[in-house]
Amino acid sequence: MMNKGDEMYIETKRLILRDLIEQDTEALFEMKNDEQVMKHPFFQGDVSIDFIKIMLAFFQSVKDKGLIIDDQHPERGNLFAICLKYSGDVIGVISVHPSKISYEVHMGWYMKSLYTKMGYASEAGAAASDYLLEALSLEYITASVALDNPASFRTAQKSGFRLFEKGAGDYYHDNVCNVEDFNVVGESFTKKQNEIGSYGYHFRKFKKNSKTKSQFYDDTVDEGRFS
Repeated sequence: MMNKGDEMYIETKRLILRDLIEQDTEALFEMKNDEQVMKHPFFQGDVSIDFIKIMLAFFQSVKDKGLIIDDQHPERGNLFAICLKYSGDVIGVISVHPSKISYEVHMGWYMKSLYTKMGYASEAGAAASDYLLEALSLEYITASVALDNPASFRTAQKSGFRLFEKGAGDYYHDNVCNVEDFNVVGESFTKKQNEIGSYGYHFRKFKKNSKTKSQFYDDTVDEGRFS
């Protein structure tokens, strides 16, 4: 594993993880429309190749600023390319973004259909999470997996993440739960629990030798921790 300056550049046995560049536009557009990726897309809705170009420019513009919680850009984060070492082909992406609600950094992985079931996702997930824990001085990093995505569940485990909870993620912060009557909140949760995609599994991976083994969401509230 290695890091070149301010850029992400990680070498594993079979892969290279690096910053996305303008030349990756077509590869990212193709990936966005891949059958496997479309089940749990990293960009929602119809996405044009021009939109991909804009997003790549955005990632470049915020790269040197780190992962910042910004009310003006709550979607701020980044995508990183997963490439085959022997060919350089982009076969997937690692997503990283901070949550302005829970003050955690979330990581995800997306692979082209042709490269699933080969261990590439967990190889990339393990290396990227190790790197980010150190680079961002985090005690832990999180990952969320939809209930209907058992392959990603296994990837999280193989990448060194431990199951933290089954829950609704940031849903409990939505306005529908902003009520004084706890029964109303409970009814809302029961309803959402039966909706596909609304609930998921939440994982955490702690830094090696970390003295922190568990932490509640509100234990540390420091808006500057990602800057």
